[in-house]
Amino acid sequence: MCAENRGGERVLRRPSLLVAMLGLALVATPTAVAGASGSAYSLLGSQSSTARTAATPGPCADSAYSFIDPQGAAWSSTLRWRFKSSSVPAGLGSSSALAAIKKGFKNIVNARNDCRLPDNVGATQRYLGTTTRSPGISKSGSCTSSDGTSVVAFAPLDNSYAGYTCIWWDTHHHIYEMDMRLDPNQPWATSMASCNGGLMLEAVVTHEAGHAFGLAHVSETSHPRLTMSTYIDGFCENQEATLGWGDLRGLQALY
Repeated sequence: MCAENRGGERVLRRPSLLVAMLGLALVATPTAVAGASGSAYSLLGSQSSTARTAATPGPCADSAYSFIDPQGAAWSSTLRWRFKSSSVPAGLGSSSALAAIKKGFKNIVNARNDCRLPDNVGATQRYLGTTTRSPGISKSGSCTSSDGTSVVAFAPLDNSYAGYTCIWWDTHHHIYEMDMRLDPNQPWATSMASCNGGLMLEAVVTHEAGHAFGLAHVSETSHPRLTMSTYIDGFCENQEATLGWGDLRGLQALY
């Protein structure tokens, strides 16, 4: 049997709304016991983040982090992924979308931060090129099956969810696959200069890539300035593309 842990955090177009889901299911498999889990991101729209963060630490003073797998599942080798370029929605541009997605992954492995903290994260990633495969994630936002290829693609998600990421790990808690599904019906932006009421793709993918490397959510109430907090701070903002202290501590603990 394969223990499949499913969790989610979605990016929503509707302002001031949070949806988070965690669950457990069992599925038959010919291999040894393994785990799978999925997460996504939630959007805070019109609500002011000033009041929300007034009594909470800034990103460089907040040490919180959490793991998707309580025993710390992580990649023992380089995360190698492919992009389904044919899935990019009209008007976004395949090359600009891919560039933003690449930045999201690099922000994690290069420990991008404004805290003057060194890069002590040993995680690595590599883009392998395009693919015709689709992510092993359902439209409703749950992990389906592993096919041996880590894929990032745009595909519709229910309930205005903008993104979802699943990871699979083995009995030694080594992650061996990740998939990321991004909703093409969301108003995406690939640069601050061109953003007009959209979600910054780099910011969302940075958070999702954090899940791909094993990080789980931290509380929005207590840790709203961290990349792995439950809400993105709004449209046309790229804050989550820059890691906080807690995000780095979690990655350093895993890698």
